[in-house]
Amino acid sequence: MPEPFGYRVVVEWSDEDAAFIARVPALAGCAAHGATPESATREAVAAARGIVDSMLAHGDVLPTKDVTSGHSGQLRLRLPRSLHERLSRMAAIDGVSLNQELVALLASGAGARVDTTSRRPRPSRRASERKPRAMK
Repeated sequence: MPEPFGYRVVVEWSDEDAAFIARVPALAGCAAHGATPESATREAVAAARGIVDSMLAHGDVLPTKDVTSGHSGQLRLRLPRSLHERLSRMAAIDGVSLNQELVALLASGAGARVDTTSRRPRPSRRASERKPRAMK
């Protein structure tokens, strides 16, 4: 079983390459592309492991690992009922679960707008740009 990868991987969509680009910021120039975020990440990790192996073989000092363990991917968040209702309606309009809607909104705020149903980027729509919705 391979040792856990200790470096952060950043994945973004590239319109120019029509692919996801995964970069390992701690290792200058380490990047890979793929059709999905997962495939780009796999390729970047494989490239990074090669770079690290080469650095070790040449006696180079490795960059400090920048990933901390202990993030489960789950969190509990309290929010006003009115906001909960609004987010639930947005998810229903988009035809996704509330969880998927929240992940997409959080990703947008973090700089990467990815449609969690198709794994393809979708245009960012700020609240001020959205068309008014009819209330049921």
